[in-house]
Amino acid sequence: ITGFQTLAFTPLLPSAVANARPNHHRTFTTFQKMTSTPSATRTSSTTPTTDMDDPYLWLEDVESEESLNFAKEANAKCLEALKDPKSSSTYDKVLSILESDDRIAYVSQYGYNDDDEPMMMNLWKDKNNTKGLWRRTTLESYKNESPDWETILDLDLLAKEDDISWVWKGTSALPRSRDPMSKNGKQVTRTLISLSRGGADATHVKEFDMLTKEFVTEDDGGFVLPEAKTKANYKSRDVLFV
Repeated sequence: ITGFQTLAFTPLLPSAVANARPNHHRTFTTFQKMTSTPSATRTSSTTPTTDMDDPYLWLEDVESEESLNFAKEANAKCLEALKDPKSSSTYDKVLSILESDDRIAYVSQYGYNDDDEPMMMNLWKDKNNTKGLWRRTTLESYKNESPDWETILDLDLLAKEDDISWVWKGTSALPRSRDPMSKNGKQVTRTLISLSRGGADATHVKEFDMLTKEFVTEDDGGFVLPEAKTKANYKSRDVLFV
């Protein structure tokens, strides 16, 4: 990869996840960029410091009553100065476009089904599914005016069940070439789904079984990463790069 000289791999075993899978032999690995001198790890030229005199340091606790009240007061000032956008005709026009069933359902391919048909995935949002439906169909069906969609994950239902305002942050599929369960590299069987609470930058990463259409629990050896500004990808079916 251009700009990378070497990769240094070190085990990452956070207690929140490592202890959940001692019998499943699944591991986490981090990687770190190296400088042009392989023996030297890139480090910051300055040491981060915390200014204890920062008058807004208390906002670091984003869910505290004080922080939430601060946000509400700031929102009220914005609405007073700029007015509520819902009162304009432009708002209704834009919303109708975003919720229109005439929109193109953009897709990405996720392997093949048992009949060797390409499987196309789409995240769809509308007025009845504001958080989204993650769904799939075959390529042949997708070419029709009304594809036959199969819902894989209902985010609105998941948010209701978990009592958390989940926001979709994307997926990272297990490469078929690295999956011994993929039926000779045909099917995508597992993927990592990233979800954030209320649209925050930090995400929860959970492993999802594409065959059962369910999350793989820690008790069953599934990968579950706690909330953090994390990116994760599969090295193999049982190893993640985090």
